[in-house]
Amino acid sequence: MDTVKKISNKRKQIPKKLYHGTTSRHVKSLRRGADVTMGNKRTDFGQGFYLTSKFNQAKDHAKRRVFNKEYPIVFVYKLDYSQLLRSYRGKILNDLDLEWARFIYNNRSQKANFKHNYDYVFGGVADGKIFDLVNAVDFGRLTMKNFLDEIAKYKSYNQLSIHNQDIIKFNILKLKRKVSVNG
Repeated sequence: MDTVKKISNKRKQIPKKLYHGTTSRHVKSLRRGADVTMGNKRTDFGQGFYLTSKFNQAKDHAKRRVFNKEYPIVFVYKLDYSQLLRSYRGKILNDLDLEWARFIYNNRSQKANFKHNYDYVFGGVADGKIFDLVNAVDFGRLTMKNFLDEIAKYKSYNQLSIHNQDIIKFNILKLKRKVSVNG
């Protein structure tokens, strides 16, 4: 039985209030504006600036990134959703299904040599222990269906990745405030 897990409650729209979890080391640069080229290249939806509609998800991410004397920070952003839809090309993956799994695999696999041309992507978050799974698919030791079953663990988590700097430059995504997170 192929069960599709939903990441939203009947909502195809990206939330207007979003969060980015990071550390105190990045405060100055993010106040100047996020840079979509600073993220890792082999991530769920490709290199970009990642946000979520879940404060606790962003807070937990920030806490995992703390090193030395840094402290966790969550930035709060406001998204002009209607302008985003009018002006930019995006992909929304509301279901944790094979399409979502293939998209993540293609972005994370070195073998796939894939680069999408979306300005933004919204969808579910894959399990963070994914590198061995991607390699197993690369070498034919794991089917895409089994890959999906292994990575679809966080049905309540979501992520928006921004891949076009103009979305930030023209205040489609606008920084509202920062929140210091206690240990």
